[in-house]
Amino acid sequence: MTSWPLYRLIVFNLLEINLSNLMVFHCWSIKEAFPLVEMLNQNGIFSQYIDVQNPDNLANVHKEYLDSDLVRLGVFLDLGCDKAELVTNQSSRARLYNQNLHWLLYDEAGNFTKLTQLFEGANLSLNADVTYVSREDEERFILHDVYNKGSHLGGKLNITVDQTLQCNRSHCQVKEYLSELHLRPRLQHRMDLSSVTFRLAALVSVLPINSSEEELLEFLNSDRDSHMDSISRIGNRLIMHTQEILGFKLHYIWCGTWSVQDAFGGAIGMLTNESAELCTTPFVPSWNRLHYLHPMTEQAQFRAVCMFRTPHNAGIKAAVFLEPFMPSVWFAFAGLLIFAGVLLWMIFHLERHWMQRCLDFIPSLLSSCLISFGAACIQGSYLMPKSAGGRLAFIAVMLTSFLMYNYYTSIVVSTLLGSPVRSNIRTIQQLADSSLDVGFDTVPFTKTYLVSSPRPDIRSLYKQKVESKRDPNSVWLSPEEGVIRVRDQPGFVYTSEASFMYHFVEKHYLPREISDLNEIILRPESAVYGMVHLNSTYRQLLTQLQVRMLETGITSKQSRFFSKTKLHTFSNSFVIQVGMEYAAPLFISLLVAYFLALLILILEICWARYAKKKFSTIIPQNQ
Repeated sequence: MTSWPLYRLIVFNLLEINLSNLMVFHCWSIKEAFPLVEMLNQNGIFSQYIDVQNPDNLANVHKEYLDSDLVRLGVFLDLGCDKAELVTNQSSRARLYNQNLHWLLYDEAGNFTKLTQLFEGANLSLNADVTYVSREDEERFILHDVYNKGSHLGGKLNITVDQTLQCNRSHCQVKEYLSELHLRPRLQHRMDLSSVTFRLAALVSVLPINSSEEELLEFLNSDRDSHMDSISRIGNRLIMHTQEILGFKLHYIWCGTWSVQDAFGGAIGMLTNESAELCTTPFVPSWNRLHYLHPMTEQAQFRAVCMFRTPHNAGIKAAVFLEPFMPSVWFAFAGLLIFAGVLLWMIFHLERHWMQRCLDFIPSLLSSCLISFGAACIQGSYLMPKSAGGRLAFIAVMLTSFLMYNYYTSIVVSTLLGSPVRSNIRTIQQLADSSLDVGFDTVPFTKTYLVSSPRPDIRSLYKQKVESKRDPNSVWLSPEEGVIRVRDQPGFVYTSEASFMYHFVEKHYLPREISDLNEIILRPESAVYGMVHLNSTYRQLLTQLQVRMLETGITSKQSRFFSKTKLHTFSNSFVIQVGMEYAAPLFISLLVAYFLALLILILEICWARYAKKKFSTIIPQNQ
């Protein structure tokens, strides 16, 4: 039989946790249920009533009544009804005992044997919000907290007495606390998971997956070769810290691949299809993955890069010798030199005709311009004006040339020697269109990304650098082999995860060779997150622990040990060298000048012989 105190308890319980929606599964008459309707309406609680005695109402409890978009929903079930077991069984199969549904189970008889039979094998887990109410007398009720730390993982049904409530028609009050459940949140009382065995998807890609479990575990837990499977080992260390706190046991499921199709296959597929609760390796969040998985906290950075040294034959760069000044400055300086040459030529003429002290001959206009150009090159001159005004004019030319020369040389030297030469290849598409050879890491996710990526530049890279090869298998190299080839063959490009390559770069490269490296991002740089299934009953507890480890620095400590984010070198580590790409224009201009000088000399010789022959034919005729 129902009563006013029970109705008041229902209202009191909902108001305590701020719930305003209630689903009532009952076997009462309309007259018996009417007082409850009035109480709920007076307190602003929306309610719906389902008579469990009617079989038509229980055909699909989950879809018809409890498949709600509400964040939280209260559910009251009278276990004294004959068909109450149908509701509990369907709810168990549909996994409805979770934090989104607040279950209030009432048993007039207080039959704990029946409660145990109903829930011992039910799909009840850590985040279950189930309160069992038994009646001590007419106005006194005892509340119990019911949960299981993981029935499918070895957990046992737990029924903990909570408190005694004294209720009448008008109000309810706590009469006595029978345990410490009220002192802390629900999850804080359920942190001892020693009876539970989690299934752990353990990823190891550098060892044969058919190796003994002792060998795989020894590698995963060791500190040696920290660059190998670094991301998976970071996640494993954090899981070990979590295990120390919660006390759960682990059953290892070994795999060698991250995924096959984004959210399916490999280690992530085990999380997606719930064949594993945890995974050692964190993952990059993607749209498809977030449909199934919940990212907890950031654990490391993932950077897939294309690394190469600047090729020495990167092309002739003659413009560097013209870049210090704008064209207007060059034209103004050339005009100044021509003007100075004409002025000197006029001074030589004036000295010859009007002064006693003068040169033995008058230099030509071309010689005067040559003197002006020599001053611009800080070469001086073997011919000097004898007059004071002429010498002042020459000093003015030398001073102007000296200032221009210092501006010019300082800019050119800083350009050529100030920093290592960088390649002008900055994007994947430019790399795909270039003539550079490209190698790729042998890890599965690199090939998967190249083959399945929808990006047009990645497709172009794969088509031109892999499919166009006579032997496509030749582009797949181990990380150490690829990094050494980058060092020995400037212009060769190797693609892998950055922190993995950095280990071999620091091992095999000199500081000046590190300074010469170029990087192109293969895929957008992103963080990797530890993940659990979206519907995991342990999601909230594990996320709280992961956040705590992130706040205390445990996560960053493990990340710094296993993953390198940058290469360490100094700004003056590079060797100052000017390559042929800069020196070639100088040598070419010198050869062209010599060729023109030789051509002009030959023309002069031919002209002199022709003039001499012509003169010899004219003289006899006059005689």
